Amino acid sequence: MPLKTLRLLVFGLGICVVLAFAVLVAVIVQRGGRPAEEAAMPRGAVEPPLIAAERAPWGRLALDQPAGTRIQSVTSSGDFIVLHLYTGAPGQDERIVVLDPANGGLVGTFALGAK
Repeated sequence: MPLKTLRLLVFGLGICVVLAFAVLVAVIVQRGGRPAEEAAMPRGAVEPPLIAAERAPWGRLALDQPAGTRIQSVTSSGDFIVLHLYTGAPGQDERIVVLDPANGGLVGTFALGAK
C-alpha cells in the first residue's frame, strides 16, 4: 500500500471514531434529562393519574389499633397499601392492615396472633 493511501485510511477512520463519540455523547445528554422512571417506560405507555393532595377524599384515617402499636413495614400491593403492625403485647403481636388510597378507606385487618 502506498503511504498516501494509508494516510487517507487512517484519517478516515479517525473521523469515524470522532463521529461515533459525538453520537454517544449526544445520546447520553438526551437521556440524561429524563427521570429514570420515564426512561424505563415503554413507548406509548400512559402514566396512571396522580391524586393531588387537595383532591384526596380523606383528611385523617384512624386505624383503631392498640396503644404502643408500631409500624414494622409499609409496602404496596397493586392499588393497595399494606401496613405490617407490631405491638409486642401477648395476644396482639402482629397485624396486617390493608388501605385503599383511592378512597381513603380501610379494606381490612388480618390478625396474625391469637386475639
